[in-house]
Amino acid sequence: MTYLRREGYTVFYAATIAESLKLISSDIDLIVLDLMLPDGQGEDLCAHVVGLYNTPVIMLTSKRSEQSKINGFASGADDYLAKPFSPRELVARVKAVLKRSRPVENVIHIGKNITMYVDKHTVCKNGTEIKLTPNEYKVLHCLVSNSKAVVSRDKLLEYIDSPDASDRIVDVHIAHLRQKPEDDPKKPEIIKTVYSQGYSLGVELHA
Repeated sequence: MTYLRREGYTVFYAATIAESLKLISSDIDLIVLDLMLPDGQGEDLCAHVVGLYNTPVIMLTSKRSEQSKINGFASGADDYLAKPFSPRELVARVKAVLKRSRPVENVIHIGKNITMYVDKHTVCKNGTEIKLTPNEYKVLHCLVSNSKAVVSRDKLLEYIDSPDASDRIVDVHIAHLRQKPEDDPKKPEIIKTVYSQGYSLGVELHA
């Protein structure tokens, strides 16, 4: 799960079929399903979920026989990964299945652990969503969109919805924003102050 969170995914965990049924909904994008469950057959859970929500499923199992794989795919699995496997292989398969099963999202990786989902107007840190106000999101998006340049306060003001917008309002939003994605707001690495000019993004962007 740690490897998936590092890639910006939000991960939920359930140890039994009963717990899984409480978590799974139409909002879940993909299920990584270990067939060794204490309260039933993983194949049955897979068939139930696929039939109800058409959610893509990657099966994890120690069963390596051809018939086991056939049974897994017959129950609706999109991929079948035999143990032991590396976390990196699982991450690669998750990406591949998601790419096949849903439209490509406009996703921007900010530095090592921040992910911006432009289509959803959300930002996550280590896979957990950061609660930003609409103006905070707009300020960050402006900095990301102009990552190679210093962004003046005047330009940032154009992105802020406020009847009393001013340079001071920009500084306030920047201060609040730094409290959220930065590891140490007193020593900001993501949003840099450029004296007398404005602000700039201090980390690299990755597609």
